[in-house]
Amino acid sequence: MDSNRTHEVVAGWFAALGRGDMDTVLATFSEDIDFELPADEWNQVVPYLGRHLGPTAVAAAFGVRADTTEVLDYEVRDLRAEGDTAFAVVYTRAAHTRTRQEFRIEDAHRFVVDDSGKIVRWKVYFDPNTEVAAFTADRQPRLVAAAGSGDAEAVRRLVEVERADVNLTDPATGLTPLMIAAGRGDEAVVRLLLAAGADPRTADARAGATALHKACQSGSVPVARALVEGGAFVDAVAPTTGHTPLMDALWFKFPDLVAYLLDQGAGLELHTHYGFSLREHFAYELNVNTRGKDLLLQAEQLLDERRKHDAEDVAEQRLMAAVVADDAGEVRALLAAGAEVDARAPRLNGFNDGHTPLHVATRDGHDEIARLLLAAGADVNAVEPCFGAVPLHKAVYNGHAGITADLVAHGGVDLDFQGATNGYTPLHDALWHGYEECARILVQAGARTDLRGHDGKTPYDLAAEVFGGDHPLTALLRAEAAPAA
Repeated sequence: MDSNRTHEVVAGWFAALGRGDMDTVLATFSEDIDFELPADEWNQVVPYLGRHLGPTAVAAAFGVRADTTEVLDYEVRDLRAEGDTAFAVVYTRAAHTRTRQEFRIEDAHRFVVDDSGKIVRWKVYFDPNTEVAAFTADRQPRLVAAAGSGDAEAVRRLVEVERADVNLTDPATGLTPLMIAAGRGDEAVVRLLLAAGADPRTADARAGATALHKACQSGSVPVARALVEGGAFVDAVAPTTGHTPLMDALWFKFPDLVAYLLDQGAGLELHTHYGFSLREHFAYELNVNTRGKDLLLQAEQLLDERRKHDAEDVAEQRLMAAVVADDAGEVRALLAAGAEVDARAPRLNGFNDGHTPLHVATRDGHDEIARLLLAAGADVNAVEPCFGAVPLHKAVYNGHAGITADLVAHGGVDLDFQGATNGYTPLHDALWHGYEECARILVQAGARTDLRGHDGKTPYDLAAEVFGGDHPLTALLRAEAAPAA
């Protein structure tokens, strides 16, 4: 077919498309029409993208586009033909029918026309990103709605296909989708959201409660378990009430959930922000509730059993007791008898909660005991749960130079572990508290000088603040931090 004839066929086809004459548009296609649009991971979002073979498939794609897209402006800006092939540049301004967000596209078209004047090949080249943005403009409110209605399949599509942000809060409630699902006790949706990266530690914008607090309102043990396994803080404190999840589980009278949280080490020696201890909070609830007291009494029995168990744990922690007492002889004897060197202290809302004996020995300056524990294979990089610190942090924070030297000489020690609370390394801590000897030991052992805490400060920055810019240690750190020539 010559170029003029090809141009005539395609120009006529565009004219029919422009006036909405779909009968002519479809009739111009060959029975073997091969229509191809960009195909990528967004095909499930913009459903008419991809390849369509035959007039029926092309018509179906047109129908989907008509249902989802309102064309506001359409212009053929260039049309040229060479032999049986035509090339066109088309501008489209359109809006998605649900979101009403407009998008603009300038695309290139390539047509192949057969000898009978039918279009047998049609391929379109364009960047679909603006169209995808229009199709997904309301994905966040739809995710909130899906979490609120328990529509697990919609949640899955929104997070996996449309890539909705699982951690954005709903402006109307201040809640994340995870909090909403947890409050409803919806395990399936909670697990979907956690798998998609929802943060169970995030607090809501109004009361400061976490998804685990919300799960305690629904009373769902499976949801609470999913959240804890996903990293939720068992003792997260709401900044408004001071409630922990355990307090909320008691408040809403769910003894099974109380049992689960107690098994996870929930603290008992805590206070609300309105002045009640947990005991007083429980006594108040027992007094004011006219119904469900049997559930509260079941919870009270669980609390009593936990307190008894804690007392037994403390009594069994003979090694920890000997470390606290700085009794090196008893420590030596207990280790020889097979005491567990890394047994952690029970969580009693005290100074040693979750600490290993080595944490306590290095913190309290018990040099001989620290050496005994190291020789017995104590974990030199154990992390305690309160500050997220390792034994080396404990030693330098308190200025114990001898223990610091013993720790850095021990094989496998992580000199540069950054604590969860402030991002400080042991070198940061030594400088922060003004312990020059500890800092020098760390530098000489090869501690990094380029790491920054959560305040953005390097060890050099802290040295300059604490010791002054002219101090030899500050000069040493300045030189260590300087880039190689």
